[in-house]
Amino acid sequence: MNHTQKAVGIVIGVILLLVMFRLFFYSPISSRLELLQKESGNLDREIAAARSRLTGLSGIEDRIAEARRTLEQLELQYPRSIEVVYQTITTAARETGLKISRRETLENLADEGSALRSYEINIIAYCPYRVLGEFLDKIISSPMLISVSSLTISAETPVGVRSAGNADLRVDMQLTTYLSKGNGA
Repeated sequence: MNHTQKAVGIVIGVILLLVMFRLFFYSPISSRLELLQKESGNLDREIAAARSRLTGLSGIEDRIAEARRTLEQLELQYPRSIEVVYQTITTAARETGLKISRRETLENLADEGSALRSYEINIIAYCPYRVLGEFLDKIISSPMLISVSSLTISAETPVGVRSAGNADLRVDMQLTTYLSKGNGA
């Protein structure tokens, strides 16, 4: 065997080793790497979709929180019980010095399909102008919806009701309020 044959044999041996390396090691690992890259791409897309849904979820949570705040505000404006309205009127009268001599409440049954019930509260009271103004300010400033439907002021004061030094007036007022029909009411 001469040097040329030895060199050709070595070159053929190296080529065979490279072919065997490619067939048995590189190709399987390369195809496995490609498979892992595809799986990685799929996982990246799934992660992006999950993040997108998560972002949408926080938007939904914000809308739910806003709806709850709106509902709480509506429950303040339209309570479920007339007693809450009476308590507000009584507290305002006590704080301002308005003397209520009579209170009568009538429910308006006009609209059966409405989510609200309307009540007319007729009040006869005695007080000076300043006290009436303070009382009406407290009623109108309350968180629940109470409106003054009618107001009549006269100088008729019964004996024994007049305050010392203040000219009390007779006040006939009609307040209108609305209650929620919720919870079986």
